[in-house]
Amino acid sequence: MLRTSALVVVLATAAFGRLAYQFAADSETILSQPLQSTFDCVGREYGYYADVDNNCEVFHVCLPVTDDLGEVLETAQFSFICGNQTVFSQDSLTCSLRELASPCQDSQNLYGAVAFGDVTDTGVQQEVDAPLIANADVRAQVPDAQTN
Repeated sequence: MLRTSALVVVLATAAFGRLAYQFAADSETILSQPLQSTFDCVGREYGYYADVDNNCEVFHVCLPVTDDLGEVLETAQFSFICGNQTVFSQDSLTCSLRELASPCQDSQNLYGAVAFGDVTDTGVQQEVDAPLIANADVRAQVPDAQTN
């Protein structure tokens, strides 16, 4: 069973590694300059990363792939191009109009600052201890629609 798991992880890792800079046909035509394939996820933690060498018009998702013992085998890289006239804003992890986005040159300083997708105990949003309102309570507060 362990051998089968290891084989699946190796095959998945090989498939993931080839997804860096793989875009739909002609999608690169919306970039303001020729595509630079310089960003690499090796050694990076899970997260979303603006590609500064591509004016933040491209961003990447890095995903460490681990074995059964938790050792990182490879870090998968998924690359995306923001929509026309938008750039990846590292502070919000969204594609935004350039004038609304955080400055691209500052993106590397913000890597890891937003814990999007963090499901550890420290990253899970805690529930608010607020009383629930029962349907009967809501109905009691809404005036009867037939009363005029």
